[in-house]
Amino acid sequence: MSSFQEVPSSANALQTSNFAHVIFQNVAKSYLPNTHLECHYTLTQFIHPHQKDWVGIFKVGWSTARDYYTFLWSPMPENYVEGSTVNCVLNFQGYYLPNDDGEFYQFCYVTHKGEIRGASTPFQFRTSSPVEELLTMEDEGNSDMLVVTTKAGLLEFKIEKIVKEKEELLKVTSVLEKETAQLRDQVERLEKELNLEKQRCDQLQTEQKTNIQASETLKIENDDLKKKHDEVTSKVLQLEEDIMTVTQKAIAKETELDSMKDKLKKVMLEKDQLECVIKTEKDVKELYKVTLFFVHVYDKINRKHELVKEIETFKNLDEVGRLQLFVAEKENMKKAFLLTSSNKEDAAILKEQLRKAEDQIQASKQEAVLMSKELSDAVNVRDKTMADLHSARLENEKLKKQLADALAELKKITALKNEQETVNTTEQELRREVEDLKLRLQMAADHYKEKFKECQKLQKQVNKFTEQAKIAGNQQKLTDASNTVTATAIVKDKKLPASPVSPISSDVVSEFMVKEQVREMNKEIAEKTSKCWQ
Repeated sequence: MSSFQEVPSSANALQTSNFAHVIFQNVAKSYLPNTHLECHYTLTQFIHPHQKDWVGIFKVGWSTARDYYTFLWSPMPENYVEGSTVNCVLNFQGYYLPNDDGEFYQFCYVTHKGEIRGASTPFQFRTSSPVEELLTMEDEGNSDMLVVTTKAGLLEFKIEKIVKEKEELLKVTSVLEKETAQLRDQVERLEKELNLEKQRCDQLQTEQKTNIQASETLKIENDDLKKKHDEVTSKVLQLEEDIMTVTQKAIAKETELDSMKDKLKKVMLEKDQLECVIKTEKDVKELYKVTLFFVHVYDKINRKHELVKEIETFKNLDEVGRLQLFVAEKENMKKAFLLTSSNKEDAAILKEQLRKAEDQIQASKQEAVLMSKELSDAVNVRDKTMADLHSARLENEKLKKQLADALAELKKITALKNEQETVNTTEQELRREVEDLKLRLQMAADHYKEKFKECQKLQKQVNKFTEQAKIAGNQQKLTDASNTVTATAIVKDKKLPASPVSPISSDVVSEFMVKEQVREMNKEIAEKTSKCWQ
C-alpha cells in the first residue's frame, strides 16, 4: 500500500496549509487598470464551498479579511460532489479595480466564516508604455510568404494554440484521472476481497489448527480405542472359553446330580422296603410279645392245670393224654419262641441295614445339596460371564462406532486441509493481481504527475503569453496605429537581406522554439498516454 499512498502525499501537504485549499490559476504579474479582469481558481477537495464564500482583491500586507479592496461572491459549483476538485471563474469589472498606484495586490478566497483559505501570487495594476513592436514570421502553410504582425497578435495566436493544447491535455488528464479512479476502485475492491480472503484464511487456519489438535486427540483416542478393543476382544474370547468350561462343568454336575437322584430314588425305595420289613418285624415282635404273654399266662394256667391235674391224676387217669398233648403244644411254643429269637436276630440285622441305609440317604441328601449349591454357583458364574460378554460386546460396538466417527472426522479434517491449500493458492493469485494493479496505479499516478507538471508548465507559458498579449494590446491602444496591422509580402527569394527585421527575428526564433517544445511535449504526452492505455 506504500506505493498507492504516495499519490496523495502532496495533497496532504496542501491540507496542512489553509492558504492552499483554494489555488488561483493564471495569475499574471500585472493587469491593466479599468479593464475587465478574469480570476481563475480551483476548489480542492479540502474545502466545502458555501454560497456566502467570496473572492476579494487585497493589498499585500493585509491583516484581516476586512482589508479587501473589492470582492465578488463565489458562485456555488453546479453538480458539486463532495471531495472533488472544481475549477471556477470570476469576472471583475474594470471600474471596481484599483488604479496604477504601484502597490502589489493578490486574490484571496474567504469563506462565509471569515476564514481565508487561499491566496494568489502578488500582482500590480499598471499601464503599459506606448511602444508598438512588429514581428515577422513564416506562414505555416509552407508557402514562400512572410507574415508581419504585432507581437500582441502573435502572442494571442500562440495563446489560442496553447489553450487548445492545454484543453487536449486536460482531456487526456481527465481520462487518466477517470482511469486512475477506476484503478483505485478496483484496487479497493481487490483489497476488500483480499481482506475477506485473509479473514477467511485466518478463520480456516484457526479451524485447521483446531482440527489438527482434534485430529491428534482423535488419533490418541483411536489408539486407545484400538487397545481397548483388543483388550475387550481378548477378554471376550477368554470369557467365551470360561463360559464353555463352566457350561461343561455344569453339564457334568447336572449329569452327576441326575445320577445321584437315581441313586437316591433307589435308596429311598430300599428304605421303603426296609421300613416295610421293619414294620413287619415290629408286628411280629408285637405278636411275639402277645404270644409270650399268652405263653406266660398259659404257663400259669398250665401250672395250675398241672397242679389240678396232678391233683386230679389221681382222680382221672384219662386226662394223661391231654397232658401229653399240652406238652406237645408246649414244645411247639418253645420251637416258635426259638424261631422268634432267630427272627429277632434277623430284625437286628435289618435294623442295622436300615440304619446304614438312612445314613447313606442322609449322605446322599447332603451330597445332593452340595451339588445343587455347586450347580447354582456354576449357573451364577455362567450368567455373570454371559452378562460380562454382553457388556464387552456392547463396548466393542461402541468402540467400533467411535472408531468410525474418528475416521470420518479425520477425512473431514483432510478435506478442510485441501480446501485451505486451495484458499492459499487463491490468496496468492489475488496478491499477485493486487500487486500488479498497484504497480499499474503507481505508473498511472506517476504519469498523472508528469501530465500535471506539464500542464502547470504550459499554464505558466499561457499566463506569460497572456500577459505579453495584454501589454502589447494596451500598447497598441495607446499608439496612433491600429490595434492590429497585418501585412503580407510575397518573397520570391528567401535569401533577401533581413536587416530591417533583424532585431525581432531572435524573438520569433525563441517563440518558434517554444512552439517546437510544446509540440515535442504533446508528442511525449501522446506516447505516454498510448503506453498507459496499453
